[in-house]
Amino acid sequence: MVDEAVVSAVVTHVDPDEVVRFARRLVSTPSENPGGTEDAVAAVAVEILEDLGGTPQIVRGEEGRPSAVARFGDGDRPALAWNGHLDVVPAGDPSTWRHPPFGAEIVDGTLVGRGSADMKGGIASALGAVSAIRRSGVELAGRLDLHLAADEELAGLHGTKVLLERGLLDQDAAIVGEPTELNLALAERGGAWITATARGTAAHGSTPQLGVSAITSMARFLLRIEEVLPDIEHPLVGRPTVNAAMIQGGSAPNVVADRCVVEIDRRIIPGETEPGKVLEPFDRLADAIRTEHPETDLSFAIRLWTDAAETTGDPRIADLCRAAVREETGRAPLDTGMTGITDARFYLNDRSIPTIILGPGSLGVAHTANESVPIAQLVAAARVYARVFTRFLDGS
Repeated sequence: MVDEAVVSAVVTHVDPDEVVRFARRLVSTPSENPGGTEDAVAAVAVEILEDLGGTPQIVRGEEGRPSAVARFGDGDRPALAWNGHLDVVPAGDPSTWRHPPFGAEIVDGTLVGRGSADMKGGIASALGAVSAIRRSGVELAGRLDLHLAADEELAGLHGTKVLLERGLLDQDAAIVGEPTELNLALAERGGAWITATARGTAAHGSTPQLGVSAITSMARFLLRIEEVLPDIEHPLVGRPTVNAAMIQGGSAPNVVADRCVVEIDRRIIPGETEPGKVLEPFDRLADAIRTEHPETDLSFAIRLWTDAAETTGDPRIADLCRAAVREETGRAPLDTGMTGITDARFYLNDRSIPTIILGPGSLGVAHTANESVPIAQLVAAARVYARVFTRFLDGS
């Protein structure tokens, strides 16, 4: 069992100023997805990793998106992965921000900027923990693999999935540093992105009775869309949800629309594993509408399916994370679930690696204007990670 004096020594070497410096460098380097690339911020990450004594590599898939990976420690086992994503959602209209979205300004004890919470702040905390271990002189018996991934915001297909395909997900446990306010997320929703298409019959706008409006057909469906949800609930992530996210229809103001397309976000919960069963209620609702409006022509197709995931049992990594948070904050962290989709699913579903989602910041401010993270929470997360890394990799 690890000497607790060693753990304390590591924790005391966490440098708050350094953690903030790492976070500001990352946040001030744009990496919007879609609309940009992670190349510039991956270069920043590589520079920091090299300064910490690592030998980082850039891993690219067919799309060329860069993920930075680095290994610390001289042993092979035990092995722990820490995963964070380098990409951020677009900043949007700068006028909606009180401070520049990539200014990385410190305001009233918080770091403000796109990606500060989701999740470059968490990456900075993990880097700060690695730096503390290095400064303390503690040698890790196993290995710590940092996976700083591309493309998570658009399902991770060109980031962590590429790492999976290259055989880099082989650890004994993993932490994904998404914002959880230092609670433990043990499950996450998945998603089905569904394209709904309504077809009608075009006609002159002055004689709409001669046509069938696809927009009207779609409107009837959308007004009842909540009916597609099953009456089920997961103890950590709650109930499934559905959201009509994007709509397009019609060809001109004076033409009855013969086509209308809506992109639907249907969030799934652990236990929902069959795409066909998710689509069945959509078809049933369309049939019900058709009994009253026989001209209705609706069809549905899943264009992207992302599995939900959860950690089963109560693995050692969960115990270590709970203890570390309790020691740092004086409170017992909650066991929660992520309503969003994260890269944890690749470790859990594809490799059966016990995985905890644990990081600084609130999901409630992610993707919003004026996104921010408390500096105190960044530093607390670094100290939590330092404890977990040292204890997990002590070789016992």
